[in-house]
Amino acid sequence: MQRALSAQSGVRSFVVAHDDRIVFEHYRRDVAPECLQDINSVTKTVVGLAVGAALHEGVLPPLDTPVCRILPSMREPAFDPLVQRVTLRHLLTMTSGFECDPSVIDDCVLGPCDRFRPGDSRLRFILSRPIARPGARFAYDSHAVQLLSLVIESVTGRTLARYARDTLFAPLGIAASEWISDEEGHTFGGRGLMLRTSDMIRLGLLMMHRGAWRGTRLVDETFIDEAMSVQSDGGPPMNDAQYGYLCWIAPRYVFAAGHGDQFIFVAPRQRIVAATTCDSHDAPTGVRDLFVRHVLDAAR
Repeated sequence: MQRALSAQSGVRSFVVAHDDRIVFEHYRRDVAPECLQDINSVTKTVVGLAVGAALHEGVLPPLDTPVCRILPSMREPAFDPLVQRVTLRHLLTMTSGFECDPSVIDDCVLGPCDRFRPGDSRLRFILSRPIARPGARFAYDSHAVQLLSLVIESVTGRTLARYARDTLFAPLGIAASEWISDEEGHTFGGRGLMLRTSDMIRLGLLMMHRGAWRGTRLVDETFIDEAMSVQSDGGPPMNDAQYGYLCWIAPRYVFAAGHGDQFIFVAPRQRIVAATTCDSHDAPTGVRDLFVRHVLDAAR
């Protein structure tokens, strides 16, 4: 395993836990274990866990609730009436119906954007896009995840970053993190979280233990079960996986994925969690294959 990773210069870190204990750690020479890593769209899965925590606390209504009941601005006459039919579940399963192209990654997907000024907000941009019938099809939509950030902020009175720190990170012992905000100060939902690789493992263990951590429930158990089950057939950018709630489903494992091969892998049957971070470029590192061949297959 170490030899295979050393041959892939783009891999920054690769950590494996079995039965809640870290059994393998690889860090490239220029990467310290305490270094915060940009996990890109793995952030989305953390947003999903925050939604599950809000359900557990009873501050969030059922998942089939239309989002416009929480965010009244979605009822503006200027928006397509279909916008009012988008539910929390649609956002979690990437089936909201908004027109989007996951291959288009502009500055406004990546962070605060000068294009969004007062009167032309990010929210208005998200809701003004063409929309098909919600629930009809999967479309990977980084912009729509921002609605869940606004939902968490509305029902808890805290930004998504603060709520995640209070309800997830602090109980898990995640002491260091950074999370960018948009141009109006709302936590970015589609990406922008930075964590240590070892703390990515803690989030994976929380998923493997169905939302419980050392005897304390942090996330609604039913939510975790549904999140890690197939909710749609999925599609680009992961054509070989299905989709749950803001996480991907492969035949033998569930995973959170971010651009540039950032991953959290969870294999409940084998009690294995792994986390990888890589240089954020388009050069493939093959870490999914390495995980299957050198971790899952080796554990048989």
